[in-house]
Amino acid sequence: MTDALAIATLIIYVILIQPVLYCLWKHGRHGLLGWLALQSFCLLRIIGNAVLVNAEATNTSNSHALLISNIGLSPLLLATLGFLHEARRARSPSIGRKLEWALVIQYHVTISIALILIIIGVVNLEGGTITATTSALLKAGAAILLVCWAALVFWVRVSMREQGKDTNATGYAPGTKLLYSVLVALPLVGIRLLYAVISLLLEVSGSSSDFTTSVAAKVCMSVVPEMIATIVFVLAGIVTRNMHKTVEGRNGRYGDVGAGVLLVERRK
Repeated sequence: MTDALAIATLIIYVILIQPVLYCLWKHGRHGLLGWLALQSFCLLRIIGNAVLVNAEATNTSNSHALLISNIGLSPLLLATLGFLHEARRARSPSIGRKLEWALVIQYHVTISIALILIIIGVVNLEGGTITATTSALLKAGAAILLVCWAALVFWVRVSMREQGKDTNATGYAPGTKLLYSVLVALPLVGIRLLYAVISLLLEVSGSSSDFTTSVAAKVCMSVVPEMIATIVFVLAGIVTRNMHKTVEGRNGRYGDVGAGVLLVERRK
């Protein structure tokens, strides 16, 4: 059953990575943060499931698959942040760029710290010895990821409350669609994150709970949520694929400037 699930997941992500590459090309540099991260996420899922299939076929340890699975959460969170950033810049071209980029960079640094802690913890965990240090590293990494997810929820809420700002911007409508995709995907990402945290905590505690080996739990809280979130982003990306193109107006010209759109009046 696990082998069949891994094969099915592998095939689905091989298919999904195609429209992700298309969206990366169409959104260009404005959507680089989100679409590169989502591409990395799909690649990690392909690699992780390929390793898992090979481990099942050769009856070897699947520790590498466990490590790749935990690493894969970071690109999904960063992709969500990237799409939120792209949506905010499209909806509000006048938004403070320095503050926005400072927050984005800080978020990336925080996720990187959590990733490093989890990688070290998982490597130690697979070594067969559960020490206090290993437990502390995994718990700290998991806690940081939860805080990062909560920060995204707060950021989205703030963005949704800015409905009345810059409604005349050419990117406002498509930017709003992209923002709604983030709103829809966030609970799904939260479910996937919760599954990862519970699994790690059970592994650290040495619990014999069936939760970590349950295929139903994995499908409902891991495979399906992150897959639906990816599909939601892909659909939103295709719908908004032309959001950064220059739009000619009767009284002026809209041109891409940085990550925003600026109205440039024609001089007569």
